[in-house]
Amino acid sequence: MYKWFVTTSLGVEDISGGEIASIANCNPVIDIGKVFFEGGLDVMYRVNYGARTINKLYLLLARDRFKDLNDIYKVAKAIDYTPILRPDKTFAVRCERIGEHPYTSIDIARAVGQAIIDSYMDSKGVRLRVNLDEPDVEIGVFVRFDEVLIGVNTTGYSLHRRKYRVYNHPVALKPTLASVMLRVGGYRGQPLLDPLCGGGTIPIEASHLARKYPIYMFRREYLFTKLPLYDPDLDSRVKEELLNAVNNDVYEIYCMDISATHLRGAMDNAKSAKVIDTITFLLRDAARRDNYRDIEAELIVTNPPYGMRSHSLKKIESFYRSVLTALRDSYCGREMVLITA
Repeated sequence: MYKWFVTTSLGVEDISGGEIASIANCNPVIDIGKVFFEGGLDVMYRVNYGARTINKLYLLLARDRFKDLNDIYKVAKAIDYTPILRPDKTFAVRCERIGEHPYTSIDIARAVGQAIIDSYMDSKGVRLRVNLDEPDVEIGVFVRFDEVLIGVNTTGYSLHRRKYRVYNHPVALKPTLASVMLRVGGYRGQPLLDPLCGGGTIPIEASHLARKYPIYMFRREYLFTKLPLYDPDLDSRVKEELLNAVNNDVYEIYCMDISATHLRGAMDNAKSAKVIDTITFLLRDAARRDNYRDIEAELIVTNPPYGMRSHSLKKIESFYRSVLTALRDSYCGREMVLITA
């Protein structure tokens, strides 16, 4: 069994925890911006390929309390890095820090980097090479007040960066947050409406969820392939299992927007995401009640304009009132999930 943790957006840890529990068949522990759990090596592939609400998956190396920078160095040096670093591979340390400390994140990264070099020299007699731009192995260090957390990034760049997006809406919603909203709404393939769809992120993520498309269909780069514990046979078995679960059924998913430009962009994104055949695109005004008469939606999930998206803060109240009134009159008693700030 290995110890793992994932990073998430703040405030959605419990939703991501539920997703991890279902994927890894475990009892996760929720923390601030993170979810901790245990599982076999197959978890590394299942979470990276199937988790839609998280940012990155880390293999946990150490979690401890500290008083000063020297304590952090000692925690890092006590780790055995031979299972995760080959002598010919390069590494880099990335640090995130919360709290007041008499040193910076750069200072912490430097101390941990030196600890890794010293530890490997003691055990293997080899001085590891550092590559800050394109390392083979990335060590993450998370300092929060008096706690230090050290792990290996198995993901690479964040999972919210889905490669299907070819049209970039000016203030596009992260796919991970769209997936969180769908889980909050209990989406299971029932008729779904996004009346303010923008670039189409919510309908696309709903389509992927319904069809069980694994994330790796739109992403080829993962850092775990450079780790000594990488098992290509197990990787292939997990991929095959996920692909066998895919369906190409057509679902009732409606993508509505008043902007022809954004709607065309949403269609381009849906085509790139291989789901244009299951999304109905509608150029309509969400504030008009008669625009919903032919849409039998059971769940409404949307990210309405606010702040910068609205262009005029004075128009927010009237806009919200008109849209929400139209939705209430059309779908009274139905479930709706939306971001309000």
